[in-house]
Amino acid sequence: MRLPRTPRAAIATALLAATALLAASPAQAQRGGLSVTPGILEAAARPGGFGAVKIANTTAKPMKVRLAVRPWRQARNGSVAPNRRKVMGKVRPNRGGFRLAAGASRSVGLRLARVPKRRSLYGAIEVTGAPLRRGGKGIKVAYRLVTSLRLFPPARARRFKARPKRLFVKGRARRGALFLAVKNAGNTIDPIGARVTITGRGRTVRNEVAPQTILPGATVNLRLARLRGTLSPGRYRLGVRLTQAGRKVAGFRRGVRLR
Repeated sequence: MRLPRTPRAAIATALLAATALLAASPAQAQRGGLSVTPGILEAAARPGGFGAVKIANTTAKPMKVRLAVRPWRQARNGSVAPNRRKVMGKVRPNRGGFRLAAGASRSVGLRLARVPKRRSLYGAIEVTGAPLRRGGKGIKVAYRLVTSLRLFPPARARRFKARPKRLFVKGRARRGALFLAVKNAGNTIDPIGARVTITGRGRTVRNEVAPQTILPGATVNLRLARLRGTLSPGRYRLGVRLTQAGRKVAGFRRGVRLR
């Protein structure tokens, strides 16, 4: 799962879990399910209530519903998933669990207890639902939906900052890639990109790295360049300019050896 780049066009994804199966059959899916709107909840990071999500049971049976606000976990390749072992204590729903009748819906309000030091907060609203029936035969379907929560910092408190960390090569000069581990040291999720210049052995190669969304405090490996035999083995000088929100946020020059 990746953070959507167009917030208002995002749609919540339903994950159907069944006994011994990962998804319900087409016939079961046609009988309805659980839905959550909006797909992405956005607001300013201020103490107090900031919005609500609407949960609807479109099945023909009552359902037990639970809601939790969790932090994201971001892998080095950029993918994100809710950390199901933790909850965000600063964000509190007015209802953590309830029963929802067939065809009914309910709005659950959310409030921010206090503003974090970063002045922003990004997390996942996880809603799970399961039919109330007990016993019986057949597949028991449960629903798990994940939507995004984005509490932005005030305009004057936004910090754009990237911290370059480890530079490494995977593979070889004939077939591989050059990577840079980059940490988002700011407090926004504005994507971080790079301009790269590689010089040496009588050659100069330039590359534009597509901006990547990195959560504040997280580190992602940006692929600076593909190695497809355009550069012969040897030592090169690497120049990197990291950009975020249309501005330079970090830069450096380092030596790198290709094998």
